[in-house]
Amino acid sequence: MTSTAPQDLVFDRALPGVFGAPDARLRASVVVPARNEARRLPALIGALAEQRDAHDQPLAPGTLDVLVLLNNCTDRSAEAVADAASRYPSLDVRAVSLTFPPEVACVGHARRVLLDAACARLHDVGRPEGAILSTDADTVPAPDWVAATLAELASGADAVGGRALLLREERAALAPGVRRLYLLDLAYRRAIEEVRGLYAPEAHDPIPRHHHHFGASLAVTAGVYAAVGGQPVATTSEDVALVHALVGGGYRLRHSPHVRVFTSARTSGRADGGLADAFGFWADVVRRGDEPRVEAASAAERRLAALGLYRAAHPDAPPPLALLVTPEAGGDVEGEPITRAIRGLRACIARLRPLPLTERLRHARCLPL
Repeated sequence: MTSTAPQDLVFDRALPGVFGAPDARLRASVVVPARNEARRLPALIGALAEQRDAHDQPLAPGTLDVLVLLNNCTDRSAEAVADAASRYPSLDVRAVSLTFPPEVACVGHARRVLLDAACARLHDVGRPEGAILSTDADTVPAPDWVAATLAELASGADAVGGRALLLREERAALAPGVRRLYLLDLAYRRAIEEVRGLYAPEAHDPIPRHHHHFGASLAVTAGVYAAVGGQPVATTSEDVALVHALVGGGYRLRHSPHVRVFTSARTSGRADGGLADAFGFWADVVRRGDEPRVEAASAAERRLAALGLYRAAHPDAPPPLALLVTPEAGGDVEGEPITRAIRGLRACIARLRPLPLTERLRHARCLPL
């Protein structure tokens, strides 16, 4: 009995011909799942039409296309995309409306269909090194988003997570307490990444880096996407599931500070577990007069020290996800208020930064792992 190769699974799933034949010059494909986003989609299409290359020139004709999957829409999203695309005839926009059954009518399934299609199209034109770039309908990429992503891939990354910043006017409109918790969360995640980089440095993902590898800005080459069998089946957090498949497969993920998008700060989102849910959680915390609890600094240091020791002992093996993923506080996970955790992590950084890696790992061996 023969098993099916992972890449064949992707090609078998890809819906043939739904988005039409690809341009022979195609080098990068942007995928956008959307449901009832008539108000947001024109800004995204406009931003993609204004993309510039590394020399601040318009992208070469035919090298970029945009695949939009309108999933179970009941508004005028299709008309909004068509109208926006008509204003930018140089941008190759392929929009398709599909109605999925309730059990798969979610962003996870829609994004998987798009990623599979983009992968197959790049392989069809003989470019497995071509880039698939995921973004969201409520997101506006920076003018150099495509170029900066392609530069990271050309430098050796297999996949690239970009920074998902908030649209300036929407960030300003956040309630002060919610905005404070959003900024504290960024500071906490940034400190976690620096401690991780000090204990377990990766040549392909050096500091400065960030923690974002989400659907608003996540890119992967078509060949690598196919090699891992595509995005795993997931109704929520499908972007993280793909990242885990990539990292678990030993592929190089770069969290680039140069790749940027600007996304909505709305509190009612289209996907469970997304940024909108985080804003809702922070609003509840503010109403309670409380402070979020996160993995304690001491627990995070022990986990990341263990990651460093694992990488040192197994340089060619992907580490266990339990060492890579920052857990939620509670249950068996030691937690503390986020402000205390940030102070503890910054103290850890100040202690470790002057030391060579050998000394940091010697210190790691002394921790109660």
